[in-house]
Amino acid sequence: MNVTYVKSLTKIEDIPVSHKPQVAFVGRSNVGKSTLINHLAHQKNLARVSSEPGRTQTINLFDVDKKLVLVDLPGYGYAKTSKEKREAFSEMLNDYLALSKQLKLVFLIIDARIGPTDLDRNMLDDLAHSDLEIVMILNKVDKLNQSELAKLKSTLACEYPGMELIPHSSVTNKGRNEILQAMKKIE
Repeated sequence: MNVTYVKSLTKIEDIPVSHKPQVAFVGRSNVGKSTLINHLAHQKNLARVSSEPGRTQTINLFDVDKKLVLVDLPGYGYAKTSKEKREAFSEMLNDYLALSKQLKLVFLIIDARIGPTDLDRNMLDDLAHSDLEIVMILNKVDKLNQSELAKLKSTLACEYPGMELIPHSSVTNKGRNEILQAMKKIE
C-alpha cells in the first residue's frame, strides 16, 4: 500500500475535487487517529502525532494507491487550546461529515481502555442518521487483557448491533489487516 500526504485544510470547501472515495478517521482528541494512519501505511511520520491532546487542528488528506483518500480529522472533546479553537475544530469536523460528497466510510476510533464516552455516543448517534458505512475501531487493545477485551466487545455488540467492531493495536499489529479489508470494500 502506497500512502502519500496530499494537503492540510482548515475549510471543507478547500478539499480538492476528486471522485476517489474518502475514509474518515474520527474520534476523541488523543485517541490515536494519526497513529492508526501511520500504522496502516507502515510509515512512522506520515501523519503528525503528539501526546498532547488536540494536536491535529486541520483536515489532513492522504492518497492511497491513487484509489482512495484517508482523512485525518481533528478530535472532538478536550484539546490544549482555547475554547474558540475547540469550537472551530468541532464545526470543521461536523461540516466535513455532513457535507463531504466522497465520504464513504467512517472509522470511529474508541480508546479500548475507556470504552465509548458520552462524546463518542453522541458522534455515533449523529452518524447513524447518515448513509455512511461506520466501523468502530477499538484502539490500544494491547493495554487490555483477553477477558477485558472480550467483555468490551460483548457490551458494544449488544449496544450497537450490526456494527463492525475491529480491535486494533499499533504495538502488536492486531486488527491492521481487518481495517485494510474494510477499506478495500469501498475502493
